[in-house]
Amino acid sequence: MSKAYIGIGSNLGDRQLNIDKALEKLKTRKNIQLNKVSPVMETEPVGDITQPKFLNACCEINTTLYPDELLSALKSIEREMGRGRDALPKKLSVEEQLMALEDGGNAKVLLKNKQQASDNINDESRWAPRIIDLDILLYDDIIMKGNNLIIPHKFLHERLFALEPLSQIAPKLMHPVLKKTINDLLSECRMNNIPHNDNVAMPPLAHSEPDNPKSLLELICRLLKISGPKLSKTGISNEAH
Repeated sequence: MSKAYIGIGSNLGDRQLNIDKALEKLKTRKNIQLNKVSPVMETEPVGDITQPKFLNACCEINTTLYPDELLSALKSIEREMGRGRDALPKKLSVEEQLMALEDGGNAKVLLKNKQQASDNINDESRWAPRIIDLDILLYDDIIMKGNNLIIPHKFLHERLFALEPLSQIAPKLMHPVLKKTINDLLSECRMNNIPHNDNVAMPPLAHSEPDNPKSLLELICRLLKISGPKLSKTGISNEAH
């Protein structure tokens, strides 16, 4: 049997109940054995869409399904739970091919236009709210890239909401492409996601009184590591230094 890791997310309806139902459906699927489930974590949504927060988790499964068969099983569960994620098919139906021939059209051009329409829909809906989201994150140490499936998940190393729960059940698991453990990827991702604070207080040295010529000149001289000019009550003396 092969070992795979599945990312689970929900931000519509009863999020916890949705995750529980998805896990229960995985348990009852033929050729899938549920091994481990991470703690559920609440995470901020990603993207430019205003939407509710997510609950995210990961699970480890053993399966005799091939990756594409596992993907079909996950999509089936999503549809059963009310999610219609599938966009336009990326292949022309027999009817569409015949229509292209009858109209004197080019089937390759028609297919390209259909694929572009499908890609546009996917781009718009990638960050949309969803009842349930089931993604294959890793499958053994397989590296594959198909039209509908990329393993390891191409955004895994960038997503805290996937890495954090995954690290709870497989911290030393090695990413087959990046050759780094999940814990290492999580640390890097956390570093890259540290927010920048533009309102950081200036160091005390910069709070010297700018309106006081003596204080300002002393500050400049200290920074340049030179001796400062002598000041009289009326201003700067002309004595060389």
